[in-house]
Amino acid sequence: MAEESASEKEHAPSGKRIEELRKQGQTLRSRDLSGGLVFLTVILSLIYLSQPLERQFLDNFKLAFAAIKDVLHEPDFPGKIITKLAVENFILIMPALILSMIAALASPFLFGGWNFSMSAVEFKFDKLNPTKFIKNILSKRIYLEVLRALIKVIIIFGVMLFFIFDNEHYFDQLAMVNPKRAIYGGFALVEKFTVVICMALVVVVIFDIIYHYFEYQQRIKMTTQELKDESKESDGNPEVKRKIRSRQYSLLRQQLNTTVPRADVIVTNPTHYAIALSYDDKKNSAPKIVAKGKGYIAQQIRQLAVANAVPIYQAPELARAIYHTGNIGAEIHPDLYMAVAIVLSYVHQLKSYQQGYGQAPNHVSDLKIPEELIFDE
Repeated sequence: MAEESASEKEHAPSGKRIEELRKQGQTLRSRDLSGGLVFLTVILSLIYLSQPLERQFLDNFKLAFAAIKDVLHEPDFPGKIITKLAVENFILIMPALILSMIAALASPFLFGGWNFSMSAVEFKFDKLNPTKFIKNILSKRIYLEVLRALIKVIIIFGVMLFFIFDNEHYFDQLAMVNPKRAIYGGFALVEKFTVVICMALVVVVIFDIIYHYFEYQQRIKMTTQELKDESKESDGNPEVKRKIRSRQYSLLRQQLNTTVPRADVIVTNPTHYAIALSYDDKKNSAPKIVAKGKGYIAQQIRQLAVANAVPIYQAPELARAIYHTGNIGAEIHPDLYMAVAIVLSYVHQLKSYQQGYGQAPNHVSDLKIPEELIFDE
């Protein structure tokens, strides 16, 4: 399907679409959040370790200069001292490295969650299509990305210029003091500058998170046609479903044509439910349900009953009770034996009356259905 414009994407994404995008590696992501969190973690760790690092560097210089006299007597000594210094310095900065690794792993979890997908790294030939490449260059998204990058650059450089102009007099003072004070003053300025840059970076990261959140929500929206296509894939083609239902009704009709004419009585609601009952005292210990249905199926059962002269007995509570407590081919619920016996007795008396024997039976309305077997419409 041809790519549709963003203005047509007006529907919230379905769960299936979000899951497919995750499999393709398309999730909420902010590169600035990952990089910024790692940078802030390293800087804060180094600031916390500044005094131990200062002492370590002083010890390094002292050890290195004190070992100069041993170089002439032990040719392999420089290697030993360098290894010793490297190991000690690495152990000192190891907490900062561990925290930076934790920050790198935690950043995806904070925004979008972890997601591993091989689809994101697969080679795709369509990416080599020059037409698609040109279309991507001229797309609205590229312009927004450029604008976003410019805003971030303006924020960072603005903060840097503000810091320089705000501390201009300190730079002049450093040039007029002795070297030791100048070094310490320079380190203090660098530390202050680092903190200011970190604050600016926090602003940039927040801006980037907000931008990517709304951009992602807009990008994953679905068009009306996409919703229809997904519905067809999930639920099946409506035309095919209609044909399946038609076939099912046809098979059910054939089954009803066989079972309903052999029934002894049809118990009805009178319109919503219809249950066909059959009882052979030589084969069955209790009446059996040979067909049941509601709505359209109930209508079909009643029509077949009329066409085949099967008696119909209107008993709403009994019809609902049999429908909800029994299955086709099974015997009725034991608590309904008495009520069904009254119905079958009525049918037997009616047949005798129609053949010229006895009196016309009275229709019994109150069949005394147990309360626990009374169901609403």
